[in-house]
Amino acid sequence: MDYKDIKSQFKIHFNSELQSNPEFKYLLYNIFVYGSAYIVGGYFRDFLKSKKSRDLDIIIDLENNKLLEIINESKYKYTINRHKGIKLEFQNLVVDMWSIENNWAFKNELVKLNEKDKLNSIAKGCFYNYDSLVINLHSFNLNIQNYLSYVENKKLDILLKSPIYKNLNPTTEANILRAFFLKKVDNIQYTRNTKKYLIDKIGKLRDNGFDPIKALEQTKLKYPKYQKFLDNKDLETMIKDLYSSNEFDNQFYINF
Repeated sequence: MDYKDIKSQFKIHFNSELQSNPEFKYLLYNIFVYGSAYIVGGYFRDFLKSKKSRDLDIIIDLENNKLLEIINESKYKYTINRHKGIKLEFQNLVVDMWSIENNWAFKNELVKLNEKDKLNSIAKGCFYNYDSLVINLHSFNLNIQNYLSYVENKKLDILLKSPIYKNLNPTTEANILRAFFLKKVDNIQYTRNTKKYLIDKIGKLRDNGFDPIKALEQTKLKYPKYQKFLDNKDLETMIKDLYSSNEFDNQFYINF
């Protein structure tokens, strides 16, 4: 499909999703009175792969207080995680919402939010190219060029090269697990940028007195998909492979 076909087909697909989840539809339409919304990542990726998805990540172009006010008025139950993401569970869909001001890349001023081109700013603020899929739910304009690069080149890349961007990302262990998962299921390679990040972060865990395998196993408990595909042996093998081809420094991996 070309971009025009993707837009039209996704619009049909998403309208069908809203019909299956009328409470979400009602909430979203109330949000639309005040601002726009952008679907990011896996839900849109699953659509392109013709896969059913029960999880949806959405960035709302509203101040967080206003977003919470709308949700509270709707009387829907929700929880807020430590990253200020708002989780709502509907009949056929789990939705994670963030106000645009709470997006970690914008909040920490690591990515400049272009008021005239928020779509591309959001795409740029995604950590991995694999997750950089964004579609605006008003216009259905989209940005998937970074994801297409992943598909075409079979390489996982961190979109921004700045050390502070990588160091301030709050989900280090989850990022490592995601890289290992994709290497196993998609047989992809890491760009030099990604490989150095993984080696540095695994080394930092060890330097801080943590066993990297145990730390990753603990984080894995939050992600059923990783539990299914990555066992302890996989984690150990992935780490060994990283260090056996480590061209960045003189660190090496020892298994006691």
